[in-house]
Amino acid sequence: MTLRRLAAALPGVLVPLALAACAGAGAYPAMPSPESLPANSPLLSQSLGRTDAWLRRYVMEGKPDSAVQMLDAASKVRPRDELLRQLQLGLVYHYAGKWEASNAAFEWAETEAQQRWTRSLTQQAGELVLNDAVAGYVPPSGEMALIPYYRMLNYLALGASDGALVEARKASEWLGRLSDGKDPCVGDGFVHYLAGLAFRGAGERNDALVSYRNAERSFGACAEKDEAGAPEWLGAELYRAARDAGVGTVADSAAVRYRLARMATEPDASSGELVVFVENGWVAHRASADVHVPIFPGEVEGVDGTDAGQVATAAARVIANLFGNLQEQAYWGEALDDRPEFQAAAMADGAYVMKLAWPEYRLEASDAPAVRVVVDSQAVNAPVVDDLSAVMLRRWQSQRPAVLTRMVGRGIVKFLASHALERHARKKGGEAAGWITGRLANIAGNALEHADTRGWTLLPNRISVARFTLPAGEHAVRLEVLDGEGGVTQTLDLGRVTLHPRGTLVLNHRVWGEEMGDVRSLYRRGARVRTAVRD
Repeated sequence: MTLRRLAAALPGVLVPLALAACAGAGAYPAMPSPESLPANSPLLSQSLGRTDAWLRRYVMEGKPDSAVQMLDAASKVRPRDELLRQLQLGLVYHYAGKWEASNAAFEWAETEAQQRWTRSLTQQAGELVLNDAVAGYVPPSGEMALIPYYRMLNYLALGASDGALVEARKASEWLGRLSDGKDPCVGDGFVHYLAGLAFRGAGERNDALVSYRNAERSFGACAEKDEAGAPEWLGAELYRAARDAGVGTVADSAAVRYRLARMATEPDASSGELVVFVENGWVAHRASADVHVPIFPGEVEGVDGTDAGQVATAAARVIANLFGNLQEQAYWGEALDDRPEFQAAAMADGAYVMKLAWPEYRLEASDAPAVRVVVDSQAVNAPVVDDLSAVMLRRWQSQRPAVLTRMVGRGIVKFLASHALERHARKKGGEAAGWITGRLANIAGNALEHADTRGWTLLPNRISVARFTLPAGEHAVRLEVLDGEGGVTQTLDLGRVTLHPRGTLVLNHRVWGEEMGDVRSLYRRGARVRTAVRD
């Protein structure tokens, strides 16, 4: 982007942004008093966007109609990016049991997300825009992996086994593209596992084996990075799938690795399986962080934007000051240059106060410390198989250097544009005109600097899974939400289910804890869906 184009763009972009910022506060419901809210209420968040906070509240309270109204295409407070709107809408419909409406939203989102993902791989990495939030939202791989998960559950809930099978095939191909050599841990092991269930139920034994092996590979890639891991029965599933597919070498390998020598070769023909996915809490969300760096006239004297050496020297000074202010923030909680009075004083002395903004993840999970699944009188702890927040954070950390480099480059371009406007105004109207023009351009440039805090914020923080082999027939199922000491704080009745001989029933349910949780750092180690899969 040239300086002339950027200078021309500043007024045209600033006005719409200002109007958007003023888009009727009355579009939101009246804010309840803080003392009336529970400790885990998203409305108490200091970093979550208002729309996201209200959507989370509606989902927690089981008010899908209110969430759908907020996500309506005509809503003043809907997500401005259509892909994000459809992702949020698909999940709201899913938890409301509106499987067809959920599938419609996810189908559009799936196609659009894949197109954006492909385009993002071919775009120039150093491309500069006025701010990252104006570009189309590209879901990170951790979010992308959840689209086929919910689509498979929707199809199975509708009894559309063919649709579930198609989605399982698409998921296997697409998840392979998401995983790469740099970080093969995408957090998709449980999605491969669900695809394996769908394949097995359709009699696609070879595909089921491939999915279970992919699940094993994904869980293994994440085992040393997250608290999540492979469920203990995965080895038995892999062994069974390999024997069904007639691949004896894989079955023998699984038997040795998982110590399954005494396992029966065939399950009881009169029994069925129950698999329960527990979706716990809220995924970490992006919040805005920023720092201000003053650039005084003496530091950039003679820089006109056409000499690469001069620009590089100016950039080096900015980076040095940036690191100094970041160290101040880390030690004191703020940098002096972030205070309005210091910024005003610097501007009065003719400095350009550069604002640099970037996203940081915040975890306000409101999740339960642990969940136990109880069928009749048999209780099983549900181990965590996906720590979505950890996956998102790790991917962000790998991308952060490029994001910060682009941020500094964008700031330098805005500074040079402002500097050029100031010099031009000084030549035309004198010193005062130049000073005023420079300050106005500075303010306009900073107004355009926003961190990209968009995300699929209705996703869970962690996903756990429990598996039962039970006699065919009816069974009562419930979830027990546990506190840190293992005490039961809440019991959720999932009703009675019917298992068929050699069949598999899949449930999923959303739970939350009673506290918001760790709101400071990630650096640490619902509605029901009933789906019938037959084999």
